[in-house]
Amino acid sequence: MRLKSLKLVNFRNYEEATIEFSDGINIFIGENGAGKTNILEGIYVLSLTKSSRFGDYMNLIKFDALNASLIGEVAYTDYTKWYQISIDKTGKKVYINKNQIKRISDYISNFCVTTFLPNDIEIIKGSPSIRRNVLNIQIGELYNNYLKNLNEYNSLLKMRNEYLKRLNINSMADYKYLDIINEKMLESSVKIYYFRFFYIEEINKIIPGIFKKLSGISGLKVEYINNLGIDFYDEDKIRKILLLKWKRNLNKELMQGMTIFGLHRDDLLFSLANHDAKIYASEGQQRMIVIAYKIAELLVFKKIKGEYPVLLLDDVFSEIDIKKRNNIIKYFNDEMQVVITTTDIEEIDENLVKNARIYKIKNGMIKGGHKNGRRKGTR
Repeated sequence: MRLKSLKLVNFRNYEEATIEFSDGINIFIGENGAGKTNILEGIYVLSLTKSSRFGDYMNLIKFDALNASLIGEVAYTDYTKWYQISIDKTGKKVYINKNQIKRISDYISNFCVTTFLPNDIEIIKGSPSIRRNVLNIQIGELYNNYLKNLNEYNSLLKMRNEYLKRLNINSMADYKYLDIINEKMLESSVKIYYFRFFYIEEINKIIPGIFKKLSGISGLKVEYINNLGIDFYDEDKIRKILLLKWKRNLNKELMQGMTIFGLHRDDLLFSLANHDAKIYASEGQQRMIVIAYKIAELLVFKKIKGEYPVLLLDDVFSEIDIKKRNNIIKYFNDEMQVVITTTDIEEIDENLVKNARIYKIKNGMIKGGHKNGRRKGTR
C-alpha cells in the first residue's frame, strides 16, 4: 500500500495543506515546532483514527477552528481507496470512498502504518498498559476480527465490573447473570489469546536475528506474560483456568469491584540473555530493542499481508550512532514507503536522501516536494 496524497484541514497547526507523496522515501525537514511531526500524526490518525500523542481527539483541531478533517488517497496493487476522518465536538466520523463506516473496527486495518517515535522507548520503560496498547494496535492492523473481539471483551469487562459492585452491595442479586457474562467473556478471551500467542510466536522467530544485526548482541526474546501462567496457546486449558480463577477469587473481586484475572492484565517482557531489559539493559540497548521489535512488526506484517505498512519515523536517527543507523537502513527496501521527519538532513543517510522526495516546513507552511533535485513547487 502507498499513501499517494494527504489533505489536512484545521488539523493541529495547519489551516489547509495538501501533500503528494513519493512511493519511496519522503523526508520532511523543519525546526522543532514547525509542524513536521503533525504530518506524521495526521497519517497515523488517518490509519488508526486516534493520535499517537494525545488522548483527547479535540486537541487535534486547530486552536481557532470548530472541526478538522483528514483525507487520504491510498493506492494498493490493483485499486485505490479514499479515506476520510472528520472531527468535531460530537466525535469522529470515518469514511471509505465517501461512504460512512459506522464501526471504527471496520475502518481500521485497511490503511496500515508502523511508527518509530522518540518516545517508543516507553514500550520498555513504561507501564503494562502501554505495551498492551502497542500489541493491540499491531495485531488489530493485521486482523480486523481481533479488534471486534477485543471491543466485545472490553464491553463485557465493563459490565462484569459494574455487576460485581452491585453484587457486593446486594447479596440477594442474581449470580446467574454473572455466570452469563463469564461465559461470554470466555468466548472472546479464547479468540484474543489465540491471536496474541500466534503474533508473539511470529515475532520471536525473527527478532533475535534482527537485534543481533542491529547491535551485535544475542539473546533477545519477547515473552507474553499472562496471569494464566501458560506459555503457549491451549484453548481447553485457557477455558478451565479462567473459569477456575474467576470462581476461586470471586470474593476478592466482589470486595474490589473489579475483574482481577483476564487478558486485560497481560504484559510483554523483553528479555536480553534471560534478564529483564527494563532493569538490566542500558538506555541505548533499550532503544535498539524497541527498534528491533518495530522492524520485526514490519516483517511479520509483510509475511501475513503480503505487503508492508507505511513506515513513519519521527526524528529517530538523532538518537542513534552512525553504525547502528546504517544497520537500521539496511532493512528498508524498494517495497516500503517511508516518511521521515528531521531537524537536520545531515543526520539522514545520503543514500536515503538522494532517492527521497524532500519537503521543507516552516511556520506551518510546506514547501518543496521535489525529488532528486527537481523542484515540484509549493504544496
